[in-house]
Order: sequence, then C-alpha cells, then structure tokens
Amino acid sequence: MNRTPLNPAPLVYAHRGDRSRAPDNTLEAYGLAVEAGADGIELDVRRTADGVLIMSHDARHGDMAPFIEMTMDEVREQMPEIPTLIETLEFVPPHIWLNVEIKNDPADSYHDPTRRIVDQTIATIDEHDSLERILLSSFDVGAMQRAAELRPDLLRGQLIREPTSLEDGIAAATAQKAHAVHPNVLYFSEDPTASIGQIHSAGLAAVVWWVNTPDQVRSMVDIGVDVIITDDPTMARRVLDQG
Repeated sequence: MNRTPLNPAPLVYAHRGDRSRAPDNTLEAYGLAVEAGADGIELDVRRTADGVLIMSHDARHGDMAPFIEMTMDEVREQMPEIPTLIETLEFVPPHIWLNVEIKNDPADSYHDPTRRIVDQTIATIDEHDSLERILLSSFDVGAMQRAAELRPDLLRGQLIREPTSLEDGIAAATAQKAHAVHPNVLYFSEDPTASIGQIHSAGLAAVVWWVNTPDQVRSMVDIGVDVIITDDPTMARRVLDQG
C-alpha cells in the first residue's frame, strides 16, 4: 500500500498543531505536534485583505478587525505569532502530512462566494511544496467542488458537523468525487460500527475530529477509522503504540 495522507490507517493528525501545549495554528504548535509523533497536522487557512494566506481557525481575534479586512502588516503588528501558509510549508518537515482546511464557511459573514482562496491555496502549495502531502478539506461544499475542478487528483475531504447528517455528508463527498468525509466524533455516539460502515461502503476514508480521550481513540481504532484528528497527539500516539 502506498503511503499517503490517508493511509496506512490509523493515522494521527494534530488538530491545529499540538494545541494541548501551545496556541493553535502557530509554528510552535506545529513543531510540538511533530515532536509528539503525529503523522500529520490539521491546519486552517484564511486570506488577509492584501491576499496573504495565513493560518487561523477564527475569522478574527478578540477585538481585532476580521483578518479579511486587515493587511498582512497589520496582522503581524498585532499578532506576530500568526504564520503564513508559505512559512508553515517551509517549517513543517516534508514527511509530515498536512490537512489544509479552507476556511470559507457559507455561514460565516466573511464568506467569499468566488472561492478564490481555493485557487490561491492550491497554487501556493504547488509552488512552494508538494500537493502529494496535502489533504484538502472544507465545510464549504462549493470550495471542495472548486478544488475538484482545479485538481481532481488532489486528495480532498468533505468536512461535516451537526445538523448535517452523515448520509448528507457522504452524498456531498461522493458527488464531488472526494476521497474522504470528515465527521466529528459525535457522529459515532450511537452505532459507531454502522457509521463507519456507511463511510467505507461509499468508498470514502473516515477522517474523524475531536478525538480527545483515550477511550475515544481506542473506539475509533477498533471500528477502523482512517485518520484520527486530536487536540492531544501525545496521548493519541501513546494509545496507538500501546496497542
């Protein structure tokens, strides 16, 4: 089996880096995730007003203006710890997979219907790194459809959360010929075996996030998820290594 961002399963991805020990989406958190033995890092990309791609889960920080309304110089002046996508690509060792989440949620007041962030993200990675180590994801179905149009060979996963049903998430992923669906761990609360069966029967990998306790890690391993995204990669790695 070829080694890819989705296999050999189960892989451990650090959610926004090792946010159990450092502020999320910072180079420090990414470095600690590598130190913890994570196979990959899940991280979030947004645009500034002058078109710089930065790593941030939230659209704004505290009382600051939204990042989409700030230049990179303004962002750096107020939050020097926020890295750019290029800085992140250069910092994270090439053997570490990257799950790059496009932050363009349709429910976000700063949603960009043109999805130009998708084009720019793919072009930036293609220029400064290798798309072969990337798993691209987004809650925005339109963003994932755009990525499929641009690079159908790029590994892609459809993120879902409540109230979207698992069935609808799987349907959205298969319609765009994605490679994975990314539900949070709550989708596996009632009948985890049935849930994983639905995903795998559709030919999709299961990339599960919010897996933050040893029991959750063991449960996800037992049912055969492909990628575990956790806030505590040290814990997850320890559980997996203990068998």
